[in-house]
Amino acid sequence: MNIGARLEAVASLIDQGAILADIGTDHAYLPTYLIEKNIITKALACDIAAGPCEAARQTVAMHGLKKQIEVRLGGGLTVLEPEEAESIAICGMGASTIIMIFEESPKVLASAKQLVLQPMAGAPTLRKWLGEHGWEIYEEKLVDDAPHFYEIISARKGEVKNYTLAEQYLGPILLANKPELFSKHLARQCESCERLLENMGKSEKAKASAKYQETLALLKLLEEYK
Repeated sequence: MNIGARLEAVASLIDQGAILADIGTDHAYLPTYLIEKNIITKALACDIAAGPCEAARQTVAMHGLKKQIEVRLGGGLTVLEPEEAESIAICGMGASTIIMIFEESPKVLASAKQLVLQPMAGAPTLRKWLGEHGWEIYEEKLVDDAPHFYEIISARKGEVKNYTLAEQYLGPILLANKPELFSKHLARQCESCERLLENMGKSEKAKASAKYQETLALLKLLEEYK
């Protein structure tokens, strides 16, 4: 089963033998792949929309995995009971949505052992939230699948971590290990700051704002790692 570079990277981080809850499962490609590779024992494929759930059921049936993968219709972690899932995967959502999902189901979240997350935007905010809530980032991956560039974050319950600004934006594990795609990742972060500064610079009011100064300071900080 070809699930693409992004989901293959996500799959590589899921704990061996885990029961997985795949939130926003869409076609249930991730849990199907993981079951067929004998990486996980069972999966709960969850989605808020009826269409994706039906697509997931078709995938599960096509691969003969109805006993191992249960499809559930509902939002976020609200479809789960505490301790039903050891690993939780959430891919393709913004950081604010992921955080909202966690905050609306604290008991389910607290009972999980592992989180594997692929935010579409707002990774720095997500890393900050994870650290502040006792989820320690232990692995990160970058995937360049043009035209998209993905950051994948895996965390386990641990000590509260106050990640530095550089760690929030570049990733504590990525910053420590500097994998092959790190330079591109860093360049993208710097370019984002530069675009924001350019746009804000068109307005004297915006240029005099605290946000402008914060972005300027962030760019200078990030450039130290070039």
